[in-house]
Amino acid sequence: MNIQDITKIKRRTVLTGAVASLLAPPLLASPWPSRPVRIIVPFAAGGPGDFVARMVAIPLSRVLGQSVIVENKPGAGGNLGAQYVVDSEANGYTLLLNTVGMHAVNPLLFPGARLQPRRDLVAIGIAAMVPNVLVVHPTKLHVNTLADLVELGRQKPDNLTYATYGAGSSPHIYGALLQKAAGFSAVAVPYKGSAPASTDVMAGQVDFLFDSMTTCVGKIQGGTLKGLAITSEARSPLLPDVPTLKEAGYPALDLKFWLSLQVSAKTPPELVEVLRQAMARSVTDPQYTQGLIARGAEPFQIDPAELQAYVNRDADRWEALARSIGIKPE
Repeated sequence: MNIQDITKIKRRTVLTGAVASLLAPPLLASPWPSRPVRIIVPFAAGGPGDFVARMVAIPLSRVLGQSVIVENKPGAGGNLGAQYVVDSEANGYTLLLNTVGMHAVNPLLFPGARLQPRRDLVAIGIAAMVPNVLVVHPTKLHVNTLADLVELGRQKPDNLTYATYGAGSSPHIYGALLQKAAGFSAVAVPYKGSAPASTDVMAGQVDFLFDSMTTCVGKIQGGTLKGLAITSEARSPLLPDVPTLKEAGYPALDLKFWLSLQVSAKTPPELVEVLRQAMARSVTDPQYTQGLIARGAEPFQIDPAELQAYVNRDADRWEALARSIGIKPE
């Protein structure tokens, strides 16, 4: 059954062996979707999550036959936007752009929050993998490799600083894991996002940062930042001279950082399946995959039937690593 057939949910339509009459109103009354779908990005505009959401909205709109609108609702480390999705009517019209960090680490940072991602959300697709790049000022530290940075950190304990997007963010976790693996210590400096963090690295105000590939690749190519290592399995064709963490001697830090579209766990299973099939088609769209690659993000495809197990398994790994570096409420 193709996606056009699947999206015409009516009272007696058979969908993957399940009777569509199991769906709750208002979906029975008319074909779905009958109006625009929203993607809530729980972060400020301009970051990697915002970029990927706006990219995937284009093919998803074509597949669903309706406009897909991106809205930014930042706050509370992403919990504000995520709770908004969970509190919205579970009818498939409100999606969340979630990250593995928010999904796995936020419960450690906000143990009293109403939101529990693994309980309250289900995945409908992984939109992309986004590598981080370890970047430094081109000349200030006088380092050319990750080994140089590690040696500098060992020689001058707590003299180095590294930028994060806040506790539990990917730059924080990668930075803390690097220190633990390499045996040196540095002081974390929190920022509100990639733009102010990378600006201070370029100005020499902070020493290093694991920045999102989508936001730093142009700066590295332009010479305002120097890349020392990338968190991906292979070197990026956009940065062929930047080695992987495995090549640099730290394979345990090669963590996948995914961005996933998710919906409230109260969404009818048949509609979740519709959305998963729609996402499976959207992420194979050539224009979409080429657009991701052009900014350094990595397309990702997975059988919809295996999606939730993959998300849960990877979140387990991130949570364990976050606990290992002492992530806790601030």
